[in-house]
Amino acid sequence: MKPELMLRMLDAPVTVKNFVRNDPLCNYEFYMVELLNHSPEMRKSHPEAFVWHESQAHAECDAYSGDYGIDFKLIASQSSMKASSLLSPRYQIDENGYIVGYTGKRDPLNTEAEITVTRMHAALRRSSLDDLERIRVGESLQIYEKDIKVFLEKLETGKNLLLFYPYEYRFLEGRPDDGVERLTAALQTSFESAIRYRSKRLPQYETYLTTVYYDDFVLFRVNDDRLLLMDVVPGYECPTFEHLRRYDWIGR
Repeated sequence: MKPELMLRMLDAPVTVKNFVRNDPLCNYEFYMVELLNHSPEMRKSHPEAFVWHESQAHAECDAYSGDYGIDFKLIASQSSMKASSLLSPRYQIDENGYIVGYTGKRDPLNTEAEITVTRMHAALRRSSLDDLERIRVGESLQIYEKDIKVFLEKLETGKNLLLFYPYEYRFLEGRPDDGVERLTAALQTSFESAIRYRSKRLPQYETYLTTVYYDDFVLFRVNDDRLLLMDVVPGYECPTFEHLRRYDWIGR
């Protein structure tokens, strides 16, 4: 991204399903449903409330508004999700309802261990549509290319998709008046080839993308290979999101 636009990956309790032991709300799909239900533009198209679909044994969608189904796809790289899961402080809720914190899975004796991770937006930004098509069928791939290949497989899902990029964006100089427009332009530059990849293969399905801007969700619809801003939904309107972010505050 541009130097003045900073980002950090959301913490593992917010993004990794069941990361917090004994917390039944530890599932990002729950607050994706809350996001859709608090998006005025989405409700115009789908007035019935979205409901999370627990059983997906027969390839059902993750959520439905009436007969309209949508799947949620976390589009952080596999390598970054692995690092987040291994290196993050862990939590559990004990039998008395107290939150207990403990160290992650990383070997405490191996303090020099490193994990190479891919920041998906950066890897995609330098990849053309031809590059993506080569990576999709490639075998001997670099780490970032393997991460991209997994992402492309998600884009080939034959359903309407809400892509969730689990990063929080902020500007160095504070929250500018045109910040959302600048963020939109940066995301368009980074994800344009990937958007074209999905549109080329599955033009009959709708695609949405969301990420976090300060404490709010920005929700985009893909139209003619462009990200069109739908809504900015305050994070406090997604109570599951707010609940899971508290683990980060506890760890500080």
